[in-house]
Amino acid sequence: MKRIIILALLSSLLNFKTAWAQFSFDARVMTMYDDNVNNNHLSLSDKVALLSLQVAQEWENETRNTQLFYTGAYSYFDQVRERAFHYHSIGLAYSQLFGEERQTQLNSGITYNLRRNRESYTFYDHQQVSAYVNLKHYLAERSLGRFSYSFRYLSFDELSDFNYVEHYGFAQLTQSFTTKTTLILEADLGTKIYTSANLEETATMSRGRGHGGRIVTASKPKVTQLVGIARLGQGIVAGTGLSLTAQYQLNLQKDSRYLSSGYGVISDDELFDDHYGYEGPQVSVMLTQLLPAGMVMKISGNMQERNYTERPAYDLTGNQSADERADTRRAFSMQLEKTFKSLGFSIGLAYDHIRNNSNDLFYDYANNALTAQLSLGR
Repeated sequence: MKRIIILALLSSLLNFKTAWAQFSFDARVMTMYDDNVNNNHLSLSDKVALLSLQVAQEWENETRNTQLFYTGAYSYFDQVRERAFHYHSIGLAYSQLFGEERQTQLNSGITYNLRRNRESYTFYDHQQVSAYVNLKHYLAERSLGRFSYSFRYLSFDELSDFNYVEHYGFAQLTQSFTTKTTLILEADLGTKIYTSANLEETATMSRGRGHGGRIVTASKPKVTQLVGIARLGQGIVAGTGLSLTAQYQLNLQKDSRYLSSGYGVISDDELFDDHYGYEGPQVSVMLTQLLPAGMVMKISGNMQERNYTERPAYDLTGNQSADERADTRRAFSMQLEKTFKSLGFSIGLAYDHIRNNSNDLFYDYANNALTAQLSLGR
């Protein structure tokens, strides 16, 4: 796989000998206070700092653009310092315009990611290879179609049972109107296939002398999820916009894997709370407001029903309380950002609130987080 990535890089660079090159970088420093950093009933508070850096080299001409990039990030936790980790990503992105009026755009890319944690959390260590291709095409003056396919292979260093291959595709139609209204319709289909098999043993009957035997069969479990999304955006007055989104995710195949709360205490990530593991509706609303001095304010709220498939609910003593876990998740967010274009940096403040009602008491919690961020780039 590494050889494929290197050959792809060299090929793209040779094709862009006549294009002009541009170097860019972006650095971000973020600090956050979270009164329930693990998102569970234990309500452990912590201060988290994140430092990230992205550097990129671009080769561009009138119809094509190639970007070679590296992103690195380090997260630090003040109370539970063992949770600190660093993350690295290197990749190549390619874009090309087609047609006399350049109404069609092809985008593609390939990325390699690596995450490393401290000793107590090395079960998160993983490597990932992903690739994507998508096509955007103007069907009419105000109609835009978009089609995409992505592939991902993720390998955990210690938890090989959670290694998987993912195929994900979506089709999207965007229609804009003279009334400053935008309608987006989207259908997503994703399949997550675990690379290690489930072993099932079945009994057989013998027709002759002797006793029946047992047959062991192997099957690779997978989850297939269909998501339908409808989003309506409306410009209200100058500098004010409102968007409404409704979606429903349905698991067509339901054989997901997850770590129980007994393995660790973190509940809001792929190992403990994979989005393939539940289904249900979600609605959200966002208000965007341009303020004086070039500031932007965004206020959003959403509610989601999460019905977990093949995952029982338990009380705090470990006794099963329901056949399936069911959550109602409500979230509120407020963001304020100011960009200083002439100086090349931006600052941001954010407040986030989550209330998760669950019949599994370990995951019944409230969460509040305050974030400040400084971004530098050119």
